[in-house]
Amino acid sequence: MEFTFQMVQQVLLYVATYLLGMAFAGSFLGRRWMGTVDVFLHRTFKLEVTIGKYLYWKHFCCIPNPPKPKNLRRPAGLAGMLFTRFIE
Repeated sequence: MEFTFQMVQQVLLYVATYLLGMAFAGSFLGRRWMGTVDVFLHRTFKLEVTIGKYLYWKHFCCIPNPPKPKNLRRPAGLAGMLFTRFIE
């Protein structure tokens, strides 16, 4: 079995169609499901979580326990602690 240009082109077309279908399905499946998938991917690939992503998951997608960024898990100083309490 050898890889041809046509086979590579067909695989790329399948991947693009799948991604477009998932984006289209996301509008019907809802924010919570798409947020859950986003959290799962961040945990799986150990991607860095930002405060913006945390707030998006918590307040817009209504994820009950989203992963927190490093500066919210271990705040440094009094200002960091107050900011963490304000965000939560």
